[in-house]
Amino acid sequence: MANKNLGNKLLAYIIDEDTFSVTTDNGIAMIHLRRKMYLCREFDLDKIPCQHAMEELGHKFGDEYGKTIYKFSSAYYKVESYILAYPDSIYLAPTEEFWNLSPEILGRVIPPPEKKTKPGRKRMKRAPTIGKVVSKKRNKCSLCKRFGHKKTTCPT
Repeated sequence: MANKNLGNKLLAYIIDEDTFSVTTDNGIAMIHLRRKMYLCREFDLDKIPCQHAMEELGHKFGDEYGKTIYKFSSAYYKVESYILAYPDSIYLAPTEEFWNLSPEILGRVIPPPEKKTKPGRKRMKRAPTIGKVVSKKRNKCSLCKRFGHKKTTCPT
C-alpha cells in the first residue's frame, strides 16, 4: 500500500461530504469519493485509489478507513472476484529438471527477432529549458525588410 503511506504526507481540505481538495507538491488535486473521480487520473489506470484519495479516506473514516478502501477500488481487487476468477485448482509448474522434452525441441535454435533500424543518426527531441521563451520564427523580406512575407511574395 504505497499510496496509503504517501497519502499520510498530504494536506486535505473538506469542500463537502464527498468532495475534497488535496494540496501536493505539484499543485492541488480534487477528489470526488462518491463518483470515484480523482483529477490526478491515476484511478483511471490502476483502478485503485491514488495517494490523494487515500488521504481523504483516512481523513473521513479515521482508523476504519483500511476496510473502506475496497469500496472505492475496482471490483477486480476484491477477494470475491478473485475466487470467482479461479474456481479450479492452480498447480505449480515443475522445475526444469522434471521436464520431459524431445531431442528435436532441445536442439532447436531460435534466432533473435529481426530489427529494422532507419539509416542515419537517431534524432533527439529536446525540450526548451525552464524560463526560455520559444517563439515562432516569422518570415522577413530581404527586399523591404518587413515581416510577414518573403522576397518571392513581396508586394513592392
